[in-house]
Amino acid sequence: MLELDSGGGHQASIRRNITTGLERSILARPRDLMWDWTIFVNLFPDPITRTEEVRTCWSEARTQLGFPDIADATPASNEQVSYP
Repeated sequence: MLELDSGGGHQASIRRNITTGLERSILARPRDLMWDWTIFVNLFPDPITRTEEVRTCWSEARTQLGFPDIADATPASNEQVSYP
């Protein structure tokens, strides 16, 4: 959705999270963990460290929410994005 800024002709792109229920909980927990880590542990991490921490936050959130056995992706999904 595009929205005009009060300053005139500048357009700002706004993405809204319209998830509800269980999906919102699944997305909110890793986000909260990532914010806590970024603010209190490492405010400006390098890209490799940040990627590793995102993976850790997703894994920790999955365990905390009671979904430890859910795979990150199905084999069909992995096949779609893998390089031949």
